[in-house]
Amino acid sequence: HSLACVHQHALVGMSSDSRALQRVLSPVDRATLARVSAGGQEGRMSDAKAVVAKPKVPLDKRPDFGKILGVAGLYTTIAGLLNGIAVYEVGTPVGYTSGPCVNAGRFLAAGDPVARNILGICTMFYVGGIFAGITGDACDGDAVFEGRMSPGMLFSSFLLALGAYAKRQNRPWLACQLWSLSQGILNGISSRFSAAPIRATHTAGGQTDAAMTLGNAWIALTQGKPTPPMRKVILNIVCCFGMIFGGFGAHKIHAKWGKQYGAWLTLIPAAMQAFAATALPAIIAPAAEEPEDEKKTA
Repeated sequence: HSLACVHQHALVGMSSDSRALQRVLSPVDRATLARVSAGGQEGRMSDAKAVVAKPKVPLDKRPDFGKILGVAGLYTTIAGLLNGIAVYEVGTPVGYTSGPCVNAGRFLAAGDPVARNILGICTMFYVGGIFAGITGDACDGDAVFEGRMSPGMLFSSFLLALGAYAKRQNRPWLACQLWSLSQGILNGISSRFSAAPIRATHTAGGQTDAAMTLGNAWIALTQGKPTPPMRKVILNIVCCFGMIFGGFGAHKIHAKWGKQYGAWLTLIPAAMQAFAATALPAIIAPAAEEPEDEKKTA
């Protein structure tokens, strides 16, 4: 929503359109919007600006770091589960592109028709990122931390279910493309988190960041200087363990139920992702700030 839109709602008070606006704002922003509606002209504009242009807090200063770690662990566990099951069902991971790009080159050089499938995975993962970039608030990486549902995340979970159906209809190529598109969207959403890119589907970039931080810390220690913050290192450790845990779970689940359910097992990470898109934001939403006039009355 633009500043003009928020200001317009402030001027007309709590109309039906204003109530609709409140539903897409975080609890903290809804409290701010209430002050906008109740205040004077100057107060309305200044508070409206706070809603649409609030400062982004870096990772090292976030008070909800524990929640961030929990969400990152959940995202990477989902990715680990899906990719582990995909390896058993279609013979390749679908949530990252470094390895597939190398294999695409190998298969192209050998004249292997599998190259078409691998190139499709790389392409659809890229398309998922484009989707996350052009859909704005629907794929906002901050939504889960602000108590807002994520339509993009929910759509990504639907694609996982659709891919499972395609695989059960003996269309593994289509399943690969749908799963890869879903993973591209998930990675795009998690990368759009304002405090630090979480990058749910792969850990390489985070490992490099963490390793460089540790290297800088070592140099600082040898020179008697303060070390840099370690939160990115901790975040990457959690992401790595989430991915490992997801792969571990994929093996156990597929070993027990793979012959019976096959690709339907991907409904497990799909359900987890739907939970992250809908119920989780309400669970971890920050408490709404009480308007100043109500505080004074109390």
